[in-house]
Amino acid sequence: MTTMRDPDANPNTGPAPIDPMAYYFQDILLLNNPKAVRLYLVRHGESESNAARATGEPSTYDPPLTEMGRKQAERVGERLAREKVDAVYASPLQRAYNTGNEVAKRLGLEVRVIDDLQEINEPLRKSGDAPDGAIALPPGVTHDDIKRKFEADPVWDNIPGSEKSGPFRKRIVRAFDQVIEECPGQKVAVACHGGVIQAYVAHVLGVRTDFPIYTFNASITSIRAAGDRRAIWRVNDLAHLDGLRMT
Repeated sequence: MTTMRDPDANPNTGPAPIDPMAYYFQDILLLNNPKAVRLYLVRHGESESNAARATGEPSTYDPPLTEMGRKQAERVGERLAREKVDAVYASPLQRAYNTGNEVAKRLGLEVRVIDDLQEINEPLRKSGDAPDGAIALPPGVTHDDIKRKFEADPVWDNIPGSEKSGPFRKRIVRAFDQVIEECPGQKVAVACHGGVIQAYVAHVLGVRTDFPIYTFNASITSIRAAGDRRAIWRVNDLAHLDGLRMT
């Protein structure tokens, strides 16, 4: 009877420390790396502007959470308290800060504010006699023109008056790099905004679009980070919102 030889017994190949396939993956995905930071990117709960947009009304700069948003924030607070996160960071805008505080207060932590985690600066609205706070458009340009251009190339650069994609990504990457540097090997909740999470996921994936995913309110997107490597572990985790309306 012929016996198959163990390929790792061949001195020319050298033995794999563990199962070869797992060995190949572990550094790419930051498996079992004690220095990796576990980032839990939390979109704030439903805000009054989120609710307004659902009925076609304009948003405001720093809206509070709705009653539903507060319930969503409580659920995410309970979820990440069970994960025993070591630190909580947040945007200074109240919808994000108050969502992060639902995590922090359950663990006796203080929310650390980073200004660069603020949402994308959207176009300024017309004032005076412009109806419904309409967005100011360049002469001769219609909303349909902008929509077609944006659908062909979904980046913030194609929204007149918006903060540009490059500076936006630069500041949020700077913010997350600060968190990673300050919290080696820790679990960290970062309460921020849909645009921030979308752009950071796009940055990690290395894609041009600023809209690679839709980010639900109070969802958790998990990214591991060590050195220059980033690995996406999950996107839009909503298990903690079971029974609540998803927004």
